[in-house]
Amino acid sequence: MPTPLEQLTRNLAKLATHYDMLGEWPAQSLELLGAAGGWTWAIPQRFGGLGLDPASQMLAYEAVAAGSMSCALILTQRDGACEFIVESDNEEAKSALLPKLNSNSVFATIGISHLTTSLRAGSSALTAVREDDHYILNGCIPWVTGAVNSDCIVTAALEPGVGQILVCLPVSLEGVQIDAPMKLMAVENALTSEVHCRNVRISREHLLRKSAADVLKRRSPVKSLVVAATGIGLAGALIRDIQVHAVGADSKIREFAEEAGVRYAATRERIMGFAAELGNENSEIPKTELRVAVNDLLLRLAIAATTVGKGSGFIRQRDTQRLAREAMFFLVWSATEDVRVKSLASFLERPEPEIRSMPL
Repeated sequence: MPTPLEQLTRNLAKLATHYDMLGEWPAQSLELLGAAGGWTWAIPQRFGGLGLDPASQMLAYEAVAAGSMSCALILTQRDGACEFIVESDNEEAKSALLPKLNSNSVFATIGISHLTTSLRAGSSALTAVREDDHYILNGCIPWVTGAVNSDCIVTAALEPGVGQILVCLPVSLEGVQIDAPMKLMAVENALTSEVHCRNVRISREHLLRKSAADVLKRRSPVKSLVVAATGIGLAGALIRDIQVHAVGADSKIREFAEEAGVRYAATRERIMGFAAELGNENSEIPKTELRVAVNDLLLRLAIAATTVGKGSGFIRQRDTQRLAREAMFFLVWSATEDVRVKSLASFLERPEPEIRSMPL
C-alpha cells in the first residue's frame, strides 16, 4: 500500500507529460495536489494550515517533483510567497491573506529574481518611490511563475537611496502588465512571465517589510534546501525511468542502472539528513555544496536516461524526454554565480573515461 505522498507522486506522474505536451496550466494536477493538502503545508496552524515541520515539507516537495516538476515549481513559488507573508511585519496582511491562501481561494506567487540571480532586468529592475502614504512602482519583475493565474505577487523593489521594500502586489492594480508566458525548454506549462509595473500605486496595506538594506535576508529555514529537495525528487523519477528501460537490456546496462541507483540513494540520504536539521540554529547547511551535488547528479542521470531509453529520449511525448529537459532547468533555477561555477567545475573536472582501442 503506497503512502499518501507516494500515491500523489503516481497520480501527478500520469498527467505530467500530457500537460508538458500541451503547454497548458496543469489544472487537474493542481487539483490533485490540493486534495492531498498541498496548499496547507506551508501555512501555520494558527491560520488554518498544517504548518509542516521543515523536514516533512522537504519530503513533500520531493514527492511532488517526482511526479510533476511543473507542479513542484508552481507550489514552491507559491509557498515562497506565503512564507514571506508569514514572516512579514504586516499583521493585517497576514490575517487577510493567509486563511485565503490556505483554502486556495487566493493564489499567490513570487518574483524576486531581479534581486537574487537574474541579470535580465538590469536598470529596468523594479523601483519604488515613496509618495505620501503610498509607493509608486515602476520597472520589471523578470521571472514570475504562474503570474497569469495569480491574484498577487510577492516582490521586492529598490527604493533609490534608501534600500529595498517587500510588497504583496495585487495583479489587478492599474498599471500592472503581465506578458505572455515564456517559451521555455522545460516546465513551460508553469506559465512563467515577465511582469511590468507602470506607475503602479500601492498603499501601506500591501507593504510586507519596510525599507532595509536586504529585505530578503529573513527567510524560512526551508529555503536553503527547497531546490535540492525538488531536484532529488526529479532524480528519483529519472532513476525509475532508467530502471524501466534497463529491464531486459544488456548486463552492463543493468549494472549501470544499479550503480546509478546507489549514487542517487546516497545523495538523497545526505540531503534528507540535512533537512532533518533545518531549524536547528547550531546546524550549518552546506546549501551550495548540496545544490551542486544535485545538479551534477541530474545532468548525469539525464544523459543516462536518454542513452538507456534510446529513441524514447528523443520523442517529445515520452516521459524520458521531459525528464531530461527538466534536469536542465536546475542549471538556471535560483542558480547564483557560485552555484553555476561550481556546477561547471563538478561536471567538467572529472577524469575522462578510458578509451579502448577498437578495430576499424
